[in-house]
Amino acid sequence: MTHTALESLLVMEIGDSVAGAYAGKLFADYGSEVHVVGEGPPIPGSSFFHTSKHRSGPGLLGEADIIIQSSTTNPIGSVYEPSHPQQIVLRISPFALSGPYATWRSTDLVDAAIAGHLRLSGSPTREPLSGVPDLVHMASGVTGFIGALAALMARARTGHGQIVETSHQEAVAALHQFSLLRYTHNGAILNRMGNRYSGPGTPIGAYECADGWIGLAISQSDQMERLLEVAGLAHLLNHEGIDTIYDVMTNQELLDGELIPYLRTQPRADLVGLFQALRLPVAPIATMEDLLTDPHLEDRDFWELDADGVRVPGPPFQISDHSWSIRPKQKHGSFSSAEEPLDRLKDGPLSGIRVLDMTRVWAGPLAARILADLGAEVLMTEVPWTRTPREVPRALVDSTHFFPEDEAGDCPWNRNGFHNKYANNKLSAVIELDKEAGRELFAALVPKVDVVIENYAPRVMPNFGLSGEALRALNPDLTYVTMPGYGRSGPNKDWVAYGPTIDGHAGHTWLTGYRNEIPWKCGIAWPDPTAGMHAAAATIVALLDRQCCGITGQTVEVAQVETAINMIGQHVVASQLGAPSSRWGNRRPGRAPQGVYPCKGEDRWIAISVVDDASWMGLCGVAGWNDLRKLDADQRWERHDELDDRLSSFTASQEDHSLMMVLQNAGVPAGAVFDAADVVNDPQLESLAFFVPLTHPEAGTHVWPRFAARLELTPATMRRAAATMGEHNEYAFLELAELSRSKYDALLEQGIVRTEPPR
Repeated sequence: MTHTALESLLVMEIGDSVAGAYAGKLFADYGSEVHVVGEGPPIPGSSFFHTSKHRSGPGLLGEADIIIQSSTTNPIGSVYEPSHPQQIVLRISPFALSGPYATWRSTDLVDAAIAGHLRLSGSPTREPLSGVPDLVHMASGVTGFIGALAALMARARTGHGQIVETSHQEAVAALHQFSLLRYTHNGAILNRMGNRYSGPGTPIGAYECADGWIGLAISQSDQMERLLEVAGLAHLLNHEGIDTIYDVMTNQELLDGELIPYLRTQPRADLVGLFQALRLPVAPIATMEDLLTDPHLEDRDFWELDADGVRVPGPPFQISDHSWSIRPKQKHGSFSSAEEPLDRLKDGPLSGIRVLDMTRVWAGPLAARILADLGAEVLMTEVPWTRTPREVPRALVDSTHFFPEDEAGDCPWNRNGFHNKYANNKLSAVIELDKEAGRELFAALVPKVDVVIENYAPRVMPNFGLSGEALRALNPDLTYVTMPGYGRSGPNKDWVAYGPTIDGHAGHTWLTGYRNEIPWKCGIAWPDPTAGMHAAAATIVALLDRQCCGITGQTVEVAQVETAINMIGQHVVASQLGAPSSRWGNRRPGRAPQGVYPCKGEDRWIAISVVDDASWMGLCGVAGWNDLRKLDADQRWERHDELDDRLSSFTASQEDHSLMMVLQNAGVPAGAVFDAADVVNDPQLESLAFFVPLTHPEAGTHVWPRFAARLELTPATMRRAAATMGEHNEYAFLELAELSRSKYDALLEQGIVRTEPPR
């Protein structure tokens, strides 16, 4: 029997963080022998992380292939150094171990504040709202897992281990969708927009119907036209001041004024069935109990039973030659390494790997860009209608702020910052795949690449004649990565699936909201970036199998809904063990007080977490509360309302950044609620060279966040700005596909190959 690369690894996990525990769980679930030294994260449902691991003392640390060292609240204390030249040490901490915040304390609430995400969620007339508990730490864990896998690839090629570091701040700051680019391109600050996804267009968010809640994500003009027709709202197009469908989509007050009353009269199941039949992105907003009985997940045999009969989420991704399971593993053999020189990996550990990127929107493009950041040559094989139309309506320019200086320009398809963010480091070739000649041209590229990645609905690639089987017939060694929203099987496999709708269907929305109030959408669609990161990780796992074990021709399936459920795995487990399902707002049991409090200035806030008696004493000292110093944790929780009122009165006269510094110096986890300008100009991120300037020939120079994990010997790199549309057509088709010049010119004349969108 041929074993996979991860099955040859011994991994040791030290620390109390959810991030480290999830990174370790991914290694364990996919075959590695993982030992936990200590207790792990002290949270309800923590068995989710450890069912597939061993418990042991520190005796095996010196033998381990990988050490995962992490911390949740405090900086990592005694830093573990590699004990042999091939050992990889992954460190995950709240802030980087160097820089002005190196000694600061944090929580998931403070992480979200300083990384700029907290400001995006909640009511614009109330305090910003925390998202799913621990979600930012889960994202940090996936980031660390990718970094460790990349270091493993470098070790497999060179024999060298190395230190990999990431921080909650870096990991979460890297996962903004467009809030940072709106600022860097136009100085526009994106703030929370109510119970909806904080972005351009409406309706995107949580909506109440007659017997429950649904998530809608109407983001395209043709979808909006169908929605208005079926809801009997087409008359809105004749409203004063409405000239185009985009005007309706950007006028939330006008649309919601009539859409909300309509939806409240409709049964949820009927709405979902009707809207999905019309190819409108919609899904029910699920409770934890809904998830456990969901027919689609049952059909896919998603749930696994642990030793106590508790249902544990199944794999966040599937790889064809891996048998995923939650039982503890024993390593088989040793991890094999070659002896390439390190300088061959100067662009990153994946140097020499070639990827065809067919992805769109966010999750898929992020996955492929991470591979590019790690050194792979990523060639976008774009279809010509996926950037922007030839002419972009003024309403869209003004509402998105995606275009530099809020000007679409003569070639808006090359100036769109949202596209360019996820196209940095990539090449571009454009093919009309809906034409037979275009599909033949794509097929000629497949034998020349290592990976094909796409995030179409399951029916699309077979309809193109490019199913996994067809691709493998062209290239038996190919790693094929597919990212369907609901997977390639099950009753929902053909549903239109967007991150904001999966957010609700996967239980995230149900866990988010002001205390004891209705469910709320988070300010970003977390299922998108988390699916993208898992897809990047899964791709590297498959490439490690090829490098180390000669296993080729694997298919990677990343069902976005299943990845999203793994992101709340501990909450699903805790719900079955009797944990209360209350929405806590910004509070968390075990911390008191914790919340988001007003500061001087318009919409300025600070997040404060009292996590222990020491931080309570620090807060009392700063606020001058000598009368409250003796309150213990239980008393503080019982008097939380009173303490919130007193804190709000104190913070309201304070400047947010100054108070943050004072509280952190007193040992209190605290963070100003950063906006995009604060994040881009943050001194801690500046000390880490987190933002990298790139100059685009048509869009100008802007800074972009780098990949959040730092590899000591083979770092990720940002080598080039996004390619203009079809910039690398000749490389792709003349060199890789080996077309003759005359054939290429003919395809260009026919519009099969393009450098501009169709008219």
